[in-house]
Amino acid sequence: MAPFRIPALLKFSLFVALALGLLWSAFQQVDFADVMVQLQQTQWGWIGLSIVLGYLAVISRGMRWNLVLRSMGHGVGTWPATHATSIGYMVNMAIPRAGEVARATALSRKKKVPFNTLFGTIIMERTIDLLMLGGMFLLTLTVASEYIDSLFEVTANTGASAEESSLWSTVALAIIVLVAAAAIPFRKPLLASAIGQKFLAFAMGLWDGFKSVLKLDNPWAFWGHTLFIWSCYFVMIYVCFFAFPFSADLSLDQGLFVMVAASLGIVIPTPGGVGSYHWLVSMAFVVLGHDYASGLAFATVVHASQSLMLILSGAIGMVGLQQIPKTN
Repeated sequence: MAPFRIPALLKFSLFVALALGLLWSAFQQVDFADVMVQLQQTQWGWIGLSIVLGYLAVISRGMRWNLVLRSMGHGVGTWPATHATSIGYMVNMAIPRAGEVARATALSRKKKVPFNTLFGTIIMERTIDLLMLGGMFLLTLTVASEYIDSLFEVTANTGASAEESSLWSTVALAIIVLVAAAAIPFRKPLLASAIGQKFLAFAMGLWDGFKSVLKLDNPWAFWGHTLFIWSCYFVMIYVCFFAFPFSADLSLDQGLFVMVAASLGIVIPTPGGVGSYHWLVSMAFVVLGHDYASGLAFATVVHASQSLMLILSGAIGMVGLQQIPKTN
């Protein structure tokens, strides 16, 4: 295990550096005193409602996950699934994408469900999340395409960086193709080896978890939870508009646009979306005709409140999961 610690530490350091760089970029464009003026006008009751909605989405995710596992013969109960989900979100705040592993590990140790099966269901969930985000993006393009176009314009990279990104993508694809081609002659002996058999068993478990959405006992409940989760994501941002005088009159399509910008900020692999969330949401408010300081105040309060919710729910998850008896 020791050889993997340095790359993992380096990867984490790069994520943190990216977050700090984006956070510095977000705040260096504005006088902090202007942000503080906006923060002093915050109506915290709306922020509290947003926190409640965020945790309801976490509970719904736990219920949906239990529904999937029950269809596979591994019913674990709503609260164990919810607590493990909460732990995963909390870990993701520190180390991007590590929360999925922590979530599956926590539930596997408590309920003795195979890790690869759990991880496969999580991959399936993330795929659906990506599709839902894509659907929200397309809906935003339909009702507020001018906002999306403007956001791309104000956040666009330089031509040189775009060309560099394209070059590295081409190189990475070429390396993958070459490695795959070189491995073809050794495919059968590799798969016949002990390591190959373990890899196949793990891959089959992942596949079983991933295709679990096709064998649901109650697909209506699954998709109902999915719609509820994403409705919570929208409403928990929309109610925050009423917490500030400058955003109280924003329309539904503008709220959808800000949600898409916020979601893109979370997708960027920085710890907890720090920096990327603040920058993109602030620029979204600029697109809507507000000053940058107002957008940054909104992003700071909403991000901080949701981070607090994830930390508290993760702590509750760790304590709650410890209280649940193990399944032998």
